[in-house]
Amino acid sequence: MSLISFIVLVGVLVFVHELGHFVWAKFFGVKVLRFSLGFGPRIISFKRGETEYIVAAIPLGGYVRMLGESPLDEIEPQDSGRALHTQNIFKRIVIVVSGPLMNLIFPIALYFVVFLGDTDLTPATVGMIFPDRPADGELSEGDRIVEIDGKSITTFYELQRTIEKNADVPLSFKIERDGQMLERTITPERSSTRLPLDRIKEIGRIGVMPHYPTAVIGVVSASSPAGSAGLRTFDKVVAAGGQPIYLWIDLKQLLEKNQGSLVPITYLRPNPIPNALGGLVELDVYEPRVTTLTPNPGKGSGTSRAGIEPADLYISKVLADSPEHRMGLLPGDRLLFLDGKPIRLWVTFLEDLKKGSGMSHTLRWRRGDRIFEERFSLENKRGVTEQGQSYDRYHVAITNWMPTQLAASIKNPRPIYYALREAVRATAEVVELTLFSVVRLLQGRLSVKTIGGPLMIFEYAGTAAREGALNYLTLMAFISINLGLLNLLPIPLLDGGHLLFFFVEAMVQRPISIRVREYAYIAGLAFLLIITILAFKNDIERKWPEIVDGITTK
Repeated sequence: MSLISFIVLVGVLVFVHELGHFVWAKFFGVKVLRFSLGFGPRIISFKRGETEYIVAAIPLGGYVRMLGESPLDEIEPQDSGRALHTQNIFKRIVIVVSGPLMNLIFPIALYFVVFLGDTDLTPATVGMIFPDRPADGELSEGDRIVEIDGKSITTFYELQRTIEKNADVPLSFKIERDGQMLERTITPERSSTRLPLDRIKEIGRIGVMPHYPTAVIGVVSASSPAGSAGLRTFDKVVAAGGQPIYLWIDLKQLLEKNQGSLVPITYLRPNPIPNALGGLVELDVYEPRVTTLTPNPGKGSGTSRAGIEPADLYISKVLADSPEHRMGLLPGDRLLFLDGKPIRLWVTFLEDLKKGSGMSHTLRWRRGDRIFEERFSLENKRGVTEQGQSYDRYHVAITNWMPTQLAASIKNPRPIYYALREAVRATAEVVELTLFSVVRLLQGRLSVKTIGGPLMIFEYAGTAAREGALNYLTLMAFISINLGLLNLLPIPLLDGGHLLFFFVEAMVQRPISIRVREYAYIAGLAFLLIITILAFKNDIERKWPEIVDGITTK
């Protein structure tokens, strides 16, 4: 499968590339002598009209041979004016650039097919709200966004894109809440997000997520109604009062109006299995249990009167020998304050921790009915990524356990428009990523070990094919974009090198001498050979590191 998927992938991309040259050469009347897929011995060859078509044994490239490409070509009188070198600069540029351009356009079609598979999308409903963000106090859990500035909003994707594009711009939200239509004005705050290769992008955010917390509970106190009922932190409620419970909001709504009535509770308790599968995995087995819960009557929410809250701010694991472990944090502890500021959400707690980098923090937490407070600093970790980029990070050694769930999906309202828009966006993102990769290589901020060759493509093609057609098409689109952009580099023998010659010719108003072109081709060939050898070396080191280590040792 790996061999077939590799041949198909490379063959399709080479065909698309050469087809660009071929079509435009024919369009301008240039005589095409040969269209070859692959190099080396011929497998299939036939002639149609004036062009010979070949499929060769080595599927690592291809070429379109046009009359006049070589100075040694003999031009018959009937072919006068049909040689490549006799065409004006504009036509030659179009013929040469059409190959790489086809490799940049083709991914749009591939991604279009991929995104047509997104038939179900997440609705524009609010699952979680980040504290101290623009949406805090304006939106509520369960709100459905209907419109923004008069524009209909159906999916969370549309909501997110609209917000990201309007940083610092007041937006008018139309919201459906409990069957009523409300209007709110929210201004997305400008925020920086880090992208691969150390890229920074400025976007707008209001602090909402489509994920709803599930009904995993934290027990406030052993003396609370929940504690007295035998409930523990990290128990997952699955039914209450005879009704199924899927999300925290379901449990919250059920207990809201309860003023001391007994509520039957069915829940699952996670029990860890020590050394599961020989220590390969951490495994918990749910044990079903039942109890009865009687919230206290009076004021306040039903969950607070029952003595329960979301398990979001309860610690589930602490890494041994970490600063957090040494200062006394244990699983089950409930976080309260960071540097004197109340902690309201785990995600924002992590953001605040990492903002401080190596600064010392004061953390207050609760264990049962006791309060603790200590100072600590995050552990600093340095190293090099697989891409050869150095990193300097501060590691948080505690984790929580608050699983979330998306709302029921809805049918994609505009599948064709959505697929086309996303295909263009995905293509543009990969183009940007590829260009930045080249820049980072030239800057020395990206290791040359990231350069891959045929062996890496062979391996990736097989893996993607086994994972499914959509992954295979995605990989094909990615490689097509890389092939198109790399061919535009101003290196002799590549399309970009030919373009460079054309531009120089246009500037000096005469063709570049044959000797200069020959020297340039030799230099370009040497450079490409070095890159090819380096790519093969990296492929071998990735695939068979033990062989390389053995050779190095000897």
